[in-house]
Amino acid sequence: MRPLLRPEPALTLALLRVVVAGLMPLAPGFREGARIARWAPARWIAPEGLGWFIRHVPINGALATAAQLVVAFAALCAIAGVRARLAFLVLSLAGFYLFAIGQLAGHVWHDNHLLWFCALLAASPCADVLAVDAARPLDTEGPEYAAPLLAVRLLLGAIYFFPGLHKLLSSGLAWAAADNLRFQMYWKWAEHGTLPRFRLDLYPRLLHAGGLFVLAFELSFGVLVLFRRTRTAAAVTGLLFHLLAQVALGLLFASLWLCYVALFDWRPWLGRLLGREGRPSMPTLETRVSPRRHVVPVAVGAAMLAGAVVQGARGQMRAYPFSCYPTFQWRAAPDMPDLMIVATDERGIAREVKHARDAADARSPRQWAEIWSLAGVTAPVDAGRLRAYYGALRSVAGPARSVTFYRVYRSVIPGEGGRITRPAVPLLAINE
Repeated sequence: MRPLLRPEPALTLALLRVVVAGLMPLAPGFREGARIARWAPARWIAPEGLGWFIRHVPINGALATAAQLVVAFAALCAIAGVRARLAFLVLSLAGFYLFAIGQLAGHVWHDNHLLWFCALLAASPCADVLAVDAARPLDTEGPEYAAPLLAVRLLLGAIYFFPGLHKLLSSGLAWAAADNLRFQMYWKWAEHGTLPRFRLDLYPRLLHAGGLFVLAFELSFGVLVLFRRTRTAAAVTGLLFHLLAQVALGLLFASLWLCYVALFDWRPWLGRLLGREGRPSMPTLETRVSPRRHVVPVAVGAAMLAGAVVQGARGQMRAYPFSCYPTFQWRAAPDMPDLMIVATDERGIAREVKHARDAADARSPRQWAEIWSLAGVTAPVDAGRLRAYYGALRSVAGPARSVTFYRVYRSVIPGEGGRITRPAVPLLAINE
C-alpha cells in the first residue's frame, strides 16, 4: 500500500534532534528558571496555563538547579544519539519544569517551540542515523520520518502566520506605515537602552517596504514550507526576516530559525562532504516499519499543532506552554509605561529609587515585562507583589519612612532622555 506521506530522509530528523537538544540549555528558560525559583513566591505571577503549576508543583532553587543538570545531561545524550527518545522525554519533562518557572516573572519567553519539538522527537525515530545507537545507513529515507517533519513545518508556519494575521486584523496595511514602525523600533531601543548603528528610522520608504515584507513573509511561510520546491525560498526569506528584526529591533531569535534544518534534505550536501553522492536506502519490506512509528508522532504532532493554532487564533501571547508568538500588532505610542518608586526618609526628603537597571542604565526584556506587570499594564496591580519586589530592593534602596509606587509614561523618542510625558498614577503607598 502506498504511504499517505511521501518518504523523508532520516538525516533531516536526526539533524533536527541535534539542533533542538543543543538549544535547550541555551534557551532563556534554562537560566531564568533557576534564578526565578529563588525569588520570594509573592513575586511570582502565572501566565495562562500555569495556574495549576504555581499552586501544586514544588518550586525552589535546589530543584531548579537539579532540573538544569538533568536537562544538560539529557541534551548531551540526545545530541549523541544515546537512548535519544528517552532523552527527549526527559528533556520534555525536566525542561517544562524549568522553563515554566522562567515564565513566572511576568514575561513569557517564547521558547516553547523547543518543548513542542522535544515532545515530537521523543515520539519519533530521531536516532535511526547520525547517532551512537544508529541502526540504519546514513542515507535512509522512509515514510516514518515524514509525520514528525511535517508537524515541525506546520508548527513553524503557525508561529509566523498568526502574528501576521493579527497585524492585519488590528491595523490592516496601515501597520506597515513608516510612522508606526518607527515607534515600534523606538520602543525596543528604549527597552535596550541604546541606539543601533544603522538608524533604519531615517529611511521612511525602506521602513515601509520592510513592513510590507514582514506581512507577506509571516502570512506565506506556512504555505512555502509545505512544498519542496519552495522551502529554500521560505528559509531565505525567514533568515532575511530575522536579520531585519535584529537590525530594527535587536531581536535575533536564533532558537527559531536554527530549526529550519527540518526543511531540507541534507544528503546531497553530506555526499559532497564525504566525496560521494548520497542515495536513498529504503527498507526492503514495508512490514519492517512498525505502525507505532506512524501513529504516535501523528498523535503528538496533532496535539502540539492544536495548542499552537488555538492560542495563535486567540492572539494569546501571555500563556504557556502554548501561546501566540509576539504579534507587535498594536500601533505603537510615542511613550511607554514604567514603574517609578519614590522613597521618603525620616526628614521628609523624597528620592526616586533606581531599580532593575544595569551599569548602562538598561533593562532586559524580562525586567521590562515584570515592571509592566507590576505597574498594572499587563496584569492587575497586586500590593503583595509590589511589596515583595521592593523587599528584594531594600538592601540597595537604603532606609525609608515610606515608599510610594507610581505608573509613569516615558518618551521613547531618541534624544528625549526618557522624559515623563503624562501625570504619574499612584499605585500603592507603604510605610516601612
